[in-house]
Amino acid sequence: MTNKPTNVFSVFATGLLALAAMQAAQAQDIATVAATQVAQYGLHPGVDPVPDDKGRLPFLAHADLSMPSDTGVTDKGWVWVVDGGNHQLVLFDDSGRRQAVLGGPGKDEGQFQGPVGMDMGRRDELYVADRGNQRIQVFDSKLRFSGAIAVEENGKAVSPVDVAVGPRGKELFVTTSSHRVLVFDTKGQLLRAWGGEGNEDGQFKYPAGITVDGDGAVYVVDVLNQRVQKFDAQGAFVSAFGKLGATPGNFFRPKDVAVDPSGNIYVSDSYLGVIQVLSPTGEFLHALGEGGVPTRYDTPVGMSVHDGRLYVTLMLPGKVSALEVAK
Repeated sequence: MTNKPTNVFSVFATGLLALAAMQAAQAQDIATVAATQVAQYGLHPGVDPVPDDKGRLPFLAHADLSMPSDTGVTDKGWVWVVDGGNHQLVLFDDSGRRQAVLGGPGKDEGQFQGPVGMDMGRRDELYVADRGNQRIQVFDSKLRFSGAIAVEENGKAVSPVDVAVGPRGKELFVTTSSHRVLVFDTKGQLLRAWGGEGNEDGQFKYPAGITVDGDGAVYVVDVLNQRVQKFDAQGAFVSAFGKLGATPGNFFRPKDVAVDPSGNIYVSDSYLGVIQVLSPTGEFLHALGEGGVPTRYDTPVGMSVHDGRLYVTLMLPGKVSALEVAK
């Protein structure tokens, strides 16, 4: 996202609104569904690096995650975390032990400047939104650099925020700092684009998390319009759900969206600390929590669904929680 001058009063007012919204959310007796943490990734100092195919160990930089923002899960259940504050990605095995670190600060191949979002390909390829370097970096399942896609439109470079791989693995959907969605093929050719700054259908104010379901529908978190928008694969607007508020089905600062195999939609709200579950058509079903009280997670941002679990990145504590959501 582009940086703008800070207005102290605006920040203070936003903080008051956020506090009021969180209190309102906690006070409500709303539909909830239990979500049990079954594993966590991060906050573990142990290191058991995995050598590459030439027997070389990956570069191990920092022991703790700093401002993690997104996560992805491999076929065998190992968990990647975008460790943006350390300009790297970290791989944990299914027991929560750190296995590898990819990257480090810089502009060269395999280095990052403030990576934000990521997604996994069909063969465990990594696609990483390297925001500061205005590119999507690609790595194969053995962590080898495969290429970089310059994120630009009409000759102008823009910063990627998140990336989602299409259901056939041939297209990359990228949210950008220019308030648009750009779609590339895996060779870096720009195929189509849509959006622009605004609050009308199909427009955005700081799009963030993006995901594509198995039917090719595209879901985009429209942060400052406090909503999620749904499009078909070609970018035609389908529907929008949510508005500013702390009532069920509304958001304060939505950050990411994930869709499970049944089509249910999970939306994280980093200010409210709430994760809501919506129906495939966008109606509120329940929030993660118990007894009518939503659970307050600490800065939930990027999410991923894998093998019946919801993986949630918690930015400030610096970890990813794997949750089993009750049926």
